Amino acid sequence: MSPPPDVTAVILCGGAGERMQGADKPLRPLLGRPLIERTLDSLRPQVRDVVLVANRAHGDYGAYAVKVVDDGALRGRGPLAGVAAGMAAASTGWIVSVPGDAPLLPGDLVARLERALARERAELAMVHDGRGRQPLCALLPRRLLPELLGFLAGGDSAPRQWQRRYRCAEADCSDWPEWAWSVNTPEEWELAEARLRQRGEGA
Repeated sequence: MSPPPDVTAVILCGGAGERMQGADKPLRPLLGRPLIERTLDSLRPQVRDVVLVANRAHGDYGAYAVKVVDDGALRGRGPLAGVAAGMAAASTGWIVSVPGDAPLLPGDLVARLERALARERAELAMVHDGRGRQPLCALLPRRLLPELLGFLAGGDSAPRQWQRRYRCAEADCSDWPEWAWSVNTPEEWELAEARLRQRGEGA
């Protein structure tokens, strides 16, 4: 069950940033450039469209010439609400969801997820970072939107619990640093800066 080439990136920027003193992390400069720019640079060559899901700073995110939506009536229900909003806004058959605070995504992320999906004949695929699954870094068919909305309407909101309903493939990304999928602490931010400097990816 391999997805078609039309994939939309859904970048989840709706978090409150509690572990970073309330900072809107995707807009925070990382080596002189807003983190969201690095995420977009990684994903744009891999997808047809991009949707940003943000519950604040719409004007700032809109400056990147992409579609910006919010969680709507599901605001406050966690990242799955953002996934649902992104699915609803996408015009392609598949989406790849990633957190907006992912500073270093593989250039072949979508291809890795597609290969895992086809290999395991699964319904959706997600990143395995070598220690465990990254449930918000996932390749999902838009046809699951009604079931996702039903799950959220029932009062549930845990991504892993929803994903257990389906055959899930795992894309091996153990060659990538764990913090690359979501930088959550000042210490991880420093690690990201150091790695990017080594790669010559300053401002």
